[in-house]
Amino acid sequence: MANSAIKSVLIIGPGANDVQHGDELDAATYQMALTFKRLGIRTILADDNPFSFSLDNRSVIDHACIGPLNVETLVDLIKHYHPHAILPTLGNRRAFELTQELLEKGILQECDLKLLGIPEATIRQINNPVLLSRTLHKMDAPMKSVVTVSNYPDALTEARKLGYPVIIRSVLPKSSSTRRIVHDERELAPAVQSCLSQSRAEQVLVQQSLAGFKEIEAVVQRDSSGTMMMLSMVEDMDPIGIHAGDSIAFNPPQTLLDRQIQDMRDTAFAITRKLRIVGINHVQFALDPESGKFYVIKNSPYFDRIVSFVAQSTGYPIADVSAQLYAGKLLRDIDLGPNYAPHAALIEPAMDHIAARVPVWGFSAIPSASRVLGTEKKSIGTVFGIGRSTIEALFKAIESRYQEPTDFHLAAQKKLTDDELIVKLVHPEAGRLFVLIEAMDRGYSVEELSEMTKIDPYYFVQINQMRLLIREIAENPNKEPVLLKAKGYGLSNLLIARLWKTTPHRIYQMLVDHGLTTKYKEVEPSAGEFDQHTNIFYSAFEDENEGTKTAQPSALIVGTGGLRLGLSNAGDYFVAQMMQELRREGYHTVIVNTNPSSISLCHDLSDKRYIEPPTLENIVQLLKVEQPQLLFVPASYDQLLADLAKIDLGCRLIVLPDDRLPRMDGRATKMVAFNYVYDGDYAYPLGTMTNLLSPEQLNYQSTALRYPAEVPNYLFQKVSDEASDTVMKQDHPGLYQVIFVATDDEYHQLGIQPLPLPEVAFLSKVLQISLPGVYTQLLTGNMAAGAVMDSLKQAVDPGVVTYRATFPFKALHVANGVPAFNKIIGARMQFLTKHY
Repeated sequence: MANSAIKSVLIIGPGANDVQHGDELDAATYQMALTFKRLGIRTILADDNPFSFSLDNRSVIDHACIGPLNVETLVDLIKHYHPHAILPTLGNRRAFELTQELLEKGILQECDLKLLGIPEATIRQINNPVLLSRTLHKMDAPMKSVVTVSNYPDALTEARKLGYPVIIRSVLPKSSSTRRIVHDERELAPAVQSCLSQSRAEQVLVQQSLAGFKEIEAVVQRDSSGTMMMLSMVEDMDPIGIHAGDSIAFNPPQTLLDRQIQDMRDTAFAITRKLRIVGINHVQFALDPESGKFYVIKNSPYFDRIVSFVAQSTGYPIADVSAQLYAGKLLRDIDLGPNYAPHAALIEPAMDHIAARVPVWGFSAIPSASRVLGTEKKSIGTVFGIGRSTIEALFKAIESRYQEPTDFHLAAQKKLTDDELIVKLVHPEAGRLFVLIEAMDRGYSVEELSEMTKIDPYYFVQINQMRLLIREIAENPNKEPVLLKAKGYGLSNLLIARLWKTTPHRIYQMLVDHGLTTKYKEVEPSAGEFDQHTNIFYSAFEDENEGTKTAQPSALIVGTGGLRLGLSNAGDYFVAQMMQELRREGYHTVIVNTNPSSISLCHDLSDKRYIEPPTLENIVQLLKVEQPQLLFVPASYDQLLADLAKIDLGCRLIVLPDDRLPRMDGRATKMVAFNYVYDGDYAYPLGTMTNLLSPEQLNYQSTALRYPAEVPNYLFQKVSDEASDTVMKQDHPGLYQVIFVATDDEYHQLGIQPLPLPEVAFLSKVLQISLPGVYTQLLTGNMAAGAVMDSLKQAVDPGVVTYRATFPFKALHVANGVPAFNKIIGARMQFLTKHY
């Protein structure tokens, strides 16, 4: 039974997106809040992320509180709303640190607050690796050697004892970029100095390096009675020494023995039991491929990207189940509804497919950042593919990356000299898979490459099969058996057409002529043992088809994909809000997306989810299966849109404005934006914004905004009338922004543009209006007369609100990085007057 004493929960949100986390925490928050709502538990969400979907959903989140994520804000919320419990597992490590500060101030004891999922002692141990290490040593968990020091001489002494390489890490770090791998004494001093400066405790950890070992990640779950289950085990292709988030990863593991899986599973269970964790726990291991011995290297009892990857690739509803566990239910008592078998929550997921996750990089926006991979994370997002084989899943995952070259970068590797190739093999860089394919093409053996890279030989066998498959296709044009083989391994018509020097349409026609059609398989957590339906599908060239047409009317939406710099997850926010509005209007929504962290993959927003690359052949096939009335495609997918324009779609095509770049960007002058909703007849004002002066660079920056702008009263009406007239001349309804350059007492109009998506998200929270919902109503023709004005009348005066973008310069070690719109990874907003 649920714990009846818990009537309200304060959720500590994750704040601005950064290199360490993206949309997955917002998605988990929304799904958990839905479950809490069904259980009658009131939710208070503290966050300052303008791109958060959860913060806008007042029907799900009872009290959305936008403010700085610090102890003072949390104390205010506790005294204002009097929650019964605090949930820190949706806010990453920062939420654990804030929770410990509340504990140390005695706030939890004073207000009789319960901690959900994590006991007080465990909070302290997760925040202090030394304490956690002591606990794990006491229970005889296999651990690497680690020593705490507070100065360089002590660090030097311990490094000599352990032997190089060693890892230097900050204790209680001020940021996430506080880990260095040190190969000799020359590298030790700067590493210690840097990590000491980033430590709140002015201490660093000197750790035994396990570089070259396999990295394995286990996600387990426990209820309050002690019942435990393993939800999944994920294997990273790259070894320890390269951050797990920058590695290609596979679910389930591809090279582990059953005994190894069971031993690590038992250890993860023992740790979870010892720490008395309720809900999920993510345990990372280093496995010595020679001896088979493994070590515990990290324990994370909170939601992160690997948890979202496991949820989407297995079909197990982790967030829903965790919420019920936090509420006091036991696994055996949880009912997942009619789409699942009885007691499905208690059954460990099984897979009849393989999921491959690949990193998404941001180097095109920040070319000065080093591409060399190491222990600090450099990727900004992730996408994944699902197939029946390792190769198929990997091909699909790679093709899912935004603007991935048709040839998968293979032509670029041909230009490398032999010396350059060796350097890239020894010092791996982002996109190393294509370097490995080129190395095999030049005659490197599996054994040589495995020794140089410490990657398991199995993966080089798979890489070699990929290489030979591409060669076989190129050497056998227009052969049906080769075509069938290529499609079975997940190669796109576009790549096959390139290799055969023909057109994708010709490849498609060959498939039709030979009766080779795409089928769809459903992802569900029992691998077909039970009649269960998650409505998550992937394509397969097989005989049996599990996909059926969605109920009508329906809308097919192509998601914005993996998180990328500039847009951050403002695109995901816009798509999710739009999907929610479509469902209100009676449409059944079907999403195509390969970002496992995306909130658009939440079951409450989408009736059906396809984990497929956004290619022409996939979209055309899905149009035939689903027969929707509406098709939404992001504007940034320009090639897909160009291809779709050439064919009869049988539905209305609507372009999602995810490529909106602000006209303010790149200008150092003061600018003012007048924002509007235009319904084709009237221009409804949404207020004004201005860019803020940067105290560091002493110029105006479009990545920092103030609402409202300060415009002199005697000029405001004149400038506003000019802006309204400009909007009224537009050919189409939509969200618009008229930009003025402000010089002294004069305002010169620069032009009009569609309202950029980051600012759509910001203004939606400022005005408490779903602007993506308004935009959707304008497009579908379901905007009731006077609806915009009615919404604006309900908007409260927000006072002064600021928006400040965040950038990955520090995480990527880019000195003197210049803020720009195309480099944004996240943002924070703040009401200058209390807004709760």
